[in-house]
Amino acid sequence: MADSIGIALGGLTAQTRRLEASASNVANVRSTGAVPSTERTTDGKRTAYQPLTVAQTDANPGTRATFTPITPPYLQEYAPDDSAANADGMVSAPNVDLATERVTQIAANRAYGANVAVVRTQDEMLTSLLDSKV
Repeated sequence: MADSIGIALGGLTAQTRRLEASASNVANVRSTGAVPSTERTTDGKRTAYQPLTVAQTDANPGTRATFTPITPPYLQEYAPDDSAANADGMVSAPNVDLATERVTQIAANRAYGANVAVVRTQDEMLTSLLDSKV
């Protein structure tokens, strides 16, 4: 029975991480920066926000969630008035799709609720078991 709590807690943590990454992506969706040169430098100009996703791997018990960068990290946009714009007026904008982020948030919310239900059920089962022993 203790394994179910560990698995559910791992799931709760993973969903929390998914929401954190998605919220960060949405908050920084307009954080543009200089387009890196072929040498991967930005010539001292600010860099664009690096969007994140969460990778889940098996852990014993449960799952382990780690932040990983989205690739490609940016898309080029035309913004000649931006201080980070290159000679062609292009800046790098984070590769964030707001519709995808909303779906991620909804899915993480539902998965979080399912893991909470597992913890509650485990608690009820343990309480019932202890009450019947008395």
